[in-house]
Amino acid sequence: MEKFNQDRIEKFIRENRDEFGTSAPPDNHMDKFLSKLNARLKHYISIVPYLIKVAFATILIFLASVMIWNNFIRQDRNAISLKDKISMEFYRLLD
Repeated sequence: MEKFNQDRIEKFIRENRDEFGTSAPPDNHMDKFLSKLNARLKHYISIVPYLIKVAFATILIFLASVMIWNNFIRQDRNAISLKDKISMEFYRLLD
């Protein structure tokens, strides 16, 4: 497809070579060009909403996995913590 368009452009340039240096574009050329460009740009889809959804899902999955790990998978969840152990030793030394 691209090769076909390139061949058509080259053919057009060869056939109209003498008009490129002397002819100026019509007065409304810029308006027509910008309107075509704006019409073409409206067809593009923004990925920002999709990125927001992916970020939200990632955060949600991360929080859920941390909660599941902390409440169900972690091996030492019933063990005494270092802070509690230090405070027990401190109070035992005071007695």
